[in-house]
Amino acid sequence: MRVVLQHVAVILLFAGFVQNMFARNSEKESFDRKLYSVAFLSQFGTSPKQFASLNASQKTSLLACHDVLIAVFQHLDKNSDISQYLTHELARKYVNGTSLVDPESSLMEVGVFDWSFHDDGKRIELWFLTVAFSEGNWVLSKNAAILAPSGSGWRIAEFRWNEK
Repeated sequence: MRVVLQHVAVILLFAGFVQNMFARNSEKESFDRKLYSVAFLSQFGTSPKQFASLNASQKTSLLACHDVLIAVFQHLDKNSDISQYLTHELARKYVNGTSLVDPESSLMEVGVFDWSFHDDGKRIELWFLTVAFSEGNWVLSKNAAILAPSGSGWRIAEFRWNEK
């Protein structure tokens, strides 16, 4: 009987804690952020040998390219202009970015999982995953973006979609 009472007490304490937690975080945004956040079980990473081979400039360039790629998709999500992140040739191809993502698709997640340098470091290729919700289905795709230096930063010069 004592064990049952202890379990009931624990359940009541837990229920009170949960109720109090929801009362404090009742805003929809906070709720959604907690409920739908992605939990990383393991993460892609640069091998120790790869990391040791990078100089400071290469590390800075890789992080800058990552920021450009993510900014493109964040701007697409907000229906904002993405031309500042694309080379002039690519910006003409994708005019306002609507042709990058199908109208019936919602991009949910984007993440870089690998990279390589090309043309003696003058171009950087980022392989990235996208998770989209399209026509009632979840779609995971492996893609690539080639970035080239432009002015004081980097711009996307090419996309390759659904790489195998």
